[in-house]
Amino acid sequence: MLETLPLHHIARVVSLLSRGRIVAYPTGTSYGFGVHALDERALEQLRALKQRPEDKTYTVLLPEQHPERFVAWTNEERQVFAALRDRPLTLLVQTTDALQHLAKEGRVGVRTPDHPFTRELVTLAAFPVTATSANISGETPACTLTELEALAKEIRLYAVDGGSLVRCLPSTVAALESGRWRIVRKGDVTKQELEDARILAHRPSSAAPP
Repeated sequence: MLETLPLHHIARVVSLLSRGRIVAYPTGTSYGFGVHALDERALEQLRALKQRPEDKTYTVLLPEQHPERFVAWTNEERQVFAALRDRPLTLLVQTTDALQHLAKEGRVGVRTPDHPFTRELVTLAAFPVTATSANISGETPACTLTELEALAKEIRLYAVDGGSLVRCLPSTVAALESGRWRIVRKGDVTKQELEDARILAHRPSSAAPP
């Protein structure tokens, strides 16, 4: 069963997530499935819904306040993430102990909040939220409420009504290795854009006063 929620009901979404519910929400690329990323039971329910292999982990949206509780990213990674936060980008960064259960080779994917809803969500939620695509693993991500309804036949699923989303490339997945960006999965954000953002991160914001 699918229950839809208006875009502005962000406080209720946070409440649902904190109680272990699965919420589908709009992103800049498709609908995503969100659960409280520190709730093991919710993560298992999400894995069952997506029929996701055990060896695959999840990307997350980080809370805007004190993200260093969850990731041990470098200043450069943090600055590039901030520079491209409105674009569909996932950075693979080192985790703290809090997110070790989602780590693969010590890293977790951190997704930019590239939709008005997700930008509001990360300011209100005090915990990381999964940012995996809304689909059965390996199938096309849902971009409409009708497609979400097909995924909610056997469970109660909540969905934030973002309307019909434009199908586009998935987020670029990238990792900073030895001072260079490695593209793990191609998407809308290019390697050149990452390199340009990296250069800007090292550039002084203003000249020293005379």
